[in-house]
Amino acid sequence: MTVQRQYTLPHCNLVLEGLSADASDPLAPLSVLMNAECHLPGATDATLAGGREFLDSLVAAVSRYGQQLLSGVPYPDRGTTPSIVEIKRGESDYHHLIVHQQPLGEPLSDVNAQPPLDVKLTTVQFYDLMEAIDQLLADTQTLPDLTAQFQAVSRRLVQPTEPIAQRAAPAALGAAALAAAGLALFFVPPPQFEPTRPESESAPAAQSSTNPQEAAPNPVANDSSADPVDESAEPDSDPSAAGSLERLETAPAITDAATLALLQSDVTRRLEEAWADAPRPSGDLAYRLGVSEDGDILGYKYENDLAQAEVDSTPLPRLTFVPVDAAEPVREQVAQFLATFTPAGDVVVEPVDAPSEATAATGAAAAAAELPTLENKITDGDRIRALNSTLYDDILAELEPLSASEDLRYRVRLTEAGEVVGYEPLNAAAGLLAEETPLASLVAAADSAPDSAPDSDRNQADFQVVFTEGGVLEVSPWDGWPQ
Repeated sequence: MTVQRQYTLPHCNLVLEGLSADASDPLAPLSVLMNAECHLPGATDATLAGGREFLDSLVAAVSRYGQQLLSGVPYPDRGTTPSIVEIKRGESDYHHLIVHQQPLGEPLSDVNAQPPLDVKLTTVQFYDLMEAIDQLLADTQTLPDLTAQFQAVSRRLVQPTEPIAQRAAPAALGAAALAAAGLALFFVPPPQFEPTRPESESAPAAQSSTNPQEAAPNPVANDSSADPVDESAEPDSDPSAAGSLERLETAPAITDAATLALLQSDVTRRLEEAWADAPRPSGDLAYRLGVSEDGDILGYKYENDLAQAEVDSTPLPRLTFVPVDAAEPVREQVAQFLATFTPAGDVVVEPVDAPSEATAATGAAAAAAELPTLENKITDGDRIRALNSTLYDDILAELEPLSASEDLRYRVRLTEAGEVVGYEPLNAAAGLLAEETPLASLVAAADSAPDSAPDSDRNQADFQVVFTEGGVLEVSPWDGWPQ
């Protein structure tokens, strides 16, 4: 059933038309948005209209410009793709609403792009437009998945409220006081010291005035059975490194084979990237590592003497997490690995307590495998842009809040028809939380679709998908945006 929702203000009328999710309930949310129209009486005679992409761009542009207008802090635009709707400040109290027009269903390009539509708005008209957008975002019975993405602006962009002369006054006053104190101390005479006799000269006199029989012998010096201290002996390991690993002895161990496989791959990749340009050792450097579920290296310990001598040439001191309280024991689950840096430049990471071969094979199969080398690449730029938009919409349609405490990064492969044939987690957290993302269901849907040609024979393209810690979805071509 077609449903129409309106948000009317004196200088703005926002009309949305789409299909209801429940035909028997007129108040049910819209399952599909068919058309969105924005009427601005007095500003333009033309009607601004478009689909979901136009509405998303309008909401983002109004929210971003409204935040900048109300706070007085310029909002930097870091977008990598051109936006359909832009709002820029004009002369005096006017604002320019710029709509980039293009044929429906076709991507933006220099060939088919039409001249942008520039709508001149007063401040009152823009505030009515912003109020209509706010009413739409607050209405959970229209498009519940439509939200405004607000981000804090860097403090570097905030203009100081005090003039520079007023802010520099305390520093100038402190410098003047320091100069005055230094000048006053210049006239103070230096203190006079009387020479004293060194202790080595006064020691014989003190011994001569003392009865030799009353002097107590030194039991440690005279005891020949006391164990001598070998000052040339070296400790087994660096106290800081060994101590940090000792904190992990009481931590519960990670036993899941799939988790161990993901952590092993993630730690290997991080060590290889950080050790790429480092000088090569004269022999194998072996270290025992403690790694958390998030892939953080919590501590390490030397396994041979050469590893202790050449530890500064490895990336371990830089990558090891330094806790605030080193004495507090670790309560999170920890996996232990043996990392070996070879003279050939290889980094070999193996679990210390490896599970059985059957369990390891099962865990490795449960984890998302690495994607094979892409043979038949899609080279058409317009098709890559269209697939990027399709993948973004498909993921967003099934995306639910994630429990991630860091960014989840994946490499996703699509066919020319837009089917997801596989994905590869790029960090440990992404592998652990892959089931929370819609990627697994998209691959299953593509596998169930009838298709006679195998995946290796079809043209495909890779994309980078990032679920940020703040809940923002980012999708971009793996090899960069085509020219």
